[in-house]
Amino acid sequence: MPIRNQPTALFINILIWLLFVSNLNAAPTSRNLFFAPYLRNFSKQDYQAYNQNWSLCQDTTTGFLYAANSRGLLEFDGTRWQTYRLPEQQIVRSVASDQKGRIYTGGLGEIGYWQATATGLLRYHSLTRLIANRLFPKEEIWNIVPGPDFVFFQSFSTGFLYQNGQVTEVRLPGNVLFLYQVGTRYYLQSIGKGLYELVNGKFITLPGTNELASTAVHSILPYGTKGLLIGTRDHGLFQYEKGHLSRLNHAASRFLQRYQCNKGLALPDGRYAFGTILNGIIITDTTGAILYSLNQREGLQNNTVLSLTLDAKGSVWAGLDDGITAIAFGYPLKYFTDPNGQLGTPYDAVLYNNRLYLGTNHGVYWCDFPTSGVPAYHLIEGSQGQVWDLTVLDGQLLCGHNAGTFRITPAGGWEAVFTQAGGWNLRALASRPGFALQGTYTGLGVYRRDAAGKWQFSHLIAGFSEPIREVWEDSDGRIWLRHAHRGVYSIQLSADLRTVNRLRWTPASAQDEALKRSLNVSGKIRRIFTGWQGEHLFLRQDGSLLVTQPNGLKAEFAISPIAWMDDYEAIVPLDSTFYLLCFEKGYALLPRQELSAVQHQQLKNKPLIRQLAVINGTQSRSYTFRTASALASFLPVLKAKENHLVFQFSQPEAIQEPLFSYRLIGLDENWSDFSPLAEKEYASLMPGSYEFQVRSTSDGSVTSLPFEISPPWYQSLWAYVAYGLLGCGLVGLSFYVHRRQVAAHQTKVRQQMEQKLAREQERHRQQLIQVQKEKLEQDVIGKSEELANTTMNLIHKNDLLLKLKGEVEKLKDEVQQRQTIDQATGHINQLVKLIDSNISSRQDWKVFEKNFNKVHEQFFKRLLSQYDGLTPDDLRLAAYLRMNLSSKEVAKLLNITVRGVELKRYRLRKRLDLPQEANLNEFMMAF
Repeated sequence: MPIRNQPTALFINILIWLLFVSNLNAAPTSRNLFFAPYLRNFSKQDYQAYNQNWSLCQDTTTGFLYAANSRGLLEFDGTRWQTYRLPEQQIVRSVASDQKGRIYTGGLGEIGYWQATATGLLRYHSLTRLIANRLFPKEEIWNIVPGPDFVFFQSFSTGFLYQNGQVTEVRLPGNVLFLYQVGTRYYLQSIGKGLYELVNGKFITLPGTNELASTAVHSILPYGTKGLLIGTRDHGLFQYEKGHLSRLNHAASRFLQRYQCNKGLALPDGRYAFGTILNGIIITDTTGAILYSLNQREGLQNNTVLSLTLDAKGSVWAGLDDGITAIAFGYPLKYFTDPNGQLGTPYDAVLYNNRLYLGTNHGVYWCDFPTSGVPAYHLIEGSQGQVWDLTVLDGQLLCGHNAGTFRITPAGGWEAVFTQAGGWNLRALASRPGFALQGTYTGLGVYRRDAAGKWQFSHLIAGFSEPIREVWEDSDGRIWLRHAHRGVYSIQLSADLRTVNRLRWTPASAQDEALKRSLNVSGKIRRIFTGWQGEHLFLRQDGSLLVTQPNGLKAEFAISPIAWMDDYEAIVPLDSTFYLLCFEKGYALLPRQELSAVQHQQLKNKPLIRQLAVINGTQSRSYTFRTASALASFLPVLKAKENHLVFQFSQPEAIQEPLFSYRLIGLDENWSDFSPLAEKEYASLMPGSYEFQVRSTSDGSVTSLPFEISPPWYQSLWAYVAYGLLGCGLVGLSFYVHRRQVAAHQTKVRQQMEQKLAREQERHRQQLIQVQKEKLEQDVIGKSEELANTTMNLIHKNDLLLKLKGEVEKLKDEVQQRQTIDQATGHINQLVKLIDSNISSRQDWKVFEKNFNKVHEQFFKRLLSQYDGLTPDDLRLAAYLRMNLSSKEVAKLLNITVRGVELKRYRLRKRLDLPQEANLNEFMMAF
């Protein structure tokens, strides 16, 4: 075990000085230069910890900033601070990060590293157990230097090398302050001695550095290609190159000697930043010229700088004895502050004859523009008082003043043009060359260019006495007036410009909203300014500034809302290069050539959703994200009761306070207004799929977190399946019961219908039988009548034929008696034979039999089936008897005598075996 060096008296003095450095009084300040960088201060109220911040670093994997604070380890994600405490609540004296995302810290008797867990929070891993030195609990680790494959922890007397999972104690060349890395090489000073270089775990004396033994080295920086720039506590700066040490005697070295250099930093562009004990920070170039000087008078929170670090964007972070300050050298806005209150509050500005003129509430000031040195402001004598407007017309500088309107000559003279109080705004009329219109406290004034080319007051417009803050003319020649309190007027003047012919009031917001829609600008706008070449500058309600170009470029700048003068905000296009922004305390210059770079950077800047808090009644859990990749791999599916969500988001690596706009797709498709609020809460979300989106600029990248809220169990897919199955079962059961009921009802109805149908059928059958019977009866009657008619016809025919026959026979007898011609007798005989052949011929019988069978169906068949031996004559007689014909009528039909009929009747009775008393006619009719 190496022998521990005993502190020397010088070391003890230095240690006491470090511990009590915060009690030193600040020395006189240096003067601020023309273009100051953007500063953002964080007080202990912001980060909720102690004053002192001993060390700073940035995690390259996340962009988060870490500070070794007297309370613990501070983490800043670009929006909010979080504090982590060491196991024994020690003060964190040092912090450093490696390329793997580990954050190493050191304190009293403690070294270790912090690493993110699966929940996204940092968890501490102590390395103290790996140290065998029993005196280590009394050591305080003030410095940590990460190397390519090692981490060097250092107290003022001992060094510890953490490598390959082991901690090895390194013998130091004495009591030391800090180890410094320059490129790939490592240097430190042994107190009371010169410099040493760490080579292969051993410290080698750096020749020619013994002159440093009388002071303390507080920074070692690269100088040129191979040299070193050494900053000391009270001897200023030294240059070391090729074994030769030389003391520098330029402005920066003298400043650091006077105000005690404490920290140094090499900037990417070759410049240097030095933090002092007594007078803040200076920025120098390689020649030693002081480019910027920042202290409490110029915006720094405290003059004692305990630590410096450089972030990935080239901005400097300073850990102070009281607070933390970020210095953005690359921020486009360049500020001039007026700590002494010399200028007052600027209301307007103009470039005139290579001078910048500022109209303030103190008067008109001018300085040379541009200037590389400290600007010297000169007051125009006679201009004291409130200045509202500075306008250049035809090479003449006119000033609208509380006391009237004045001309400022190139020699600095102050000439009255119009003495009526309150010249608010003067603008030339493009539609009327040689004339200008001015808004005043009490109306409109008309100016005219005289024969000598000078602008002179002409007259006031009659009948118009409203206070007009702003006058402008659009491309169509229409004149617009902004009233001091009541919006915007559109007016039409008479041809002689003496009266108002037409006046139409319109809300100022109407024009603004139309312009916002045309340029796709969202959010609440305080004022809109017209810039160069169609550019528009939108001043938001929160103080931020949006610059738009016709080609679609949009550049946004975060500015504090309290920086502006309420109701008197002003942005002035100085020329095609700069816009000047008037603030309550000073002003800022915005270079137009940097707008595209700003937009490009905005498109790269992507906000990070840092945390999703899920609240379920009194219980809650949270998911924390440190990188975009961790966020992208997270696809939460939440329970139905977990519908109360809180999103927190940030903008890593952001120095200026970021503004956020968000929306929740699935609930609201519209973006919110931009605001510094970095948290959004949603309660009572309905089940469904959502996507939370956040952006930090209107055209910037969008960060999304999709998630899903599952329906409650009674609304889940399986529940709906069960509902479906149950419903199907109920439907099936009800259908079954219904079918049974329907079947029973149908059976009953069918039976009733069958019975009814049977009754109907029976009724119809009876009706049909009756109809058929009636039809048959009618047919029988008809056939009977037809048969009777036929029979009667036969009878009449035979009767007629008999009568003819008798007459013929009489004629024959007379002819024979008279012995007439024999030939006539032959013809008569022939006629008698013909008559005989037609009396009751066989054909007549067939016709009669056919009709008889139709009327008396089956009569002959039944008769023949019961009585054998019946002859055709018997059947013919039976048919005639059936028809109830008399013997006389039958005789005529049979062409026989009545006696012959009786004989046939007698024979038929015998064959039928009828008794003597039976009536043959009645039998046949009943058969």
